[in-house]
Amino acid sequence: MIKNNQKRGQVAVFIILGIAILIVLVILFSGNKDFASIFLGKSPLQKMEECVSGPLESGLELIENQGGSINPENYYLYKDRKVDYICFTDESFQKCVMQKPLLKESVENELEDFIRADVVRCLENERDALNRGTTSVSFKDPKIEVSLVPNDVIVVTELDLMISKGESSESYKSIRVDKSSKIYDFVVVALDIANNEVEYGDAAVDKYSFLDKSLRVEKLKQGDETTIYILSDRGSDESFYFAIKSIPIPPGWVDEGVFE
Repeated sequence: MIKNNQKRGQVAVFIILGIAILIVLVILFSGNKDFASIFLGKSPLQKMEECVSGPLESGLELIENQGGSINPENYYLYKDRKVDYICFTDESFQKCVMQKPLLKESVENELEDFIRADVVRCLENERDALNRGTTSVSFKDPKIEVSLVPNDVIVVTELDLMISKGESSESYKSIRVDKSSKIYDFVVVALDIANNEVEYGDAAVDKYSFLDKSLRVEKLKQGDETTIYILSDRGSDESFYFAIKSIPIPPGWVDEGVFE
């Protein structure tokens, strides 16, 4: 009886080992780098990619909360957010003037400028740390390009990356990081709203949610003729705030027609 129990125990151990080996092989050949890193640790390339993804997330959060600007100058303070005006006028009874006619390009440039220093610093730190071990890493001065596309933000960092360990080496002309985001769609809608404000002094917003069921549009009038618009994705917590000030009414003005 004892021998049978011992045999059963040995069989169970071999089965567990076999399953564990199978899981590791599936992870390795599936290309799931995040899952594989739990067992094998992060590769040098993954560490380099994280140098981009971290600053990108921080910059995107600021951009979306502040009307497409990292450091807004002409803004409306809304619930502790400095919401930048993308269309603005201070002239009484005048329609607003577009402040950012190329909003998409402006957001891309803002993100590039914001993440560049942090990305370069992180890449250099990772390179120096890896070079103190058995891995050799080298790259040239990184060139960073941010692109907004439907459902994604893409960051391509050209750096001629070379990673060597022992007799094996890998080279990458650039590294690419994709972050799922609705910022492209938000920018397109924000520009259309602003163009309506330029032409008519106001914008009807119901059509946007009708055309895109995943999009929620809030239009919040403030006391000084500023309108805060909030675009949000119903399937996530992602949102985009921007401000417009159009056809401002001077203080104390009374429409004489009211008394006729």
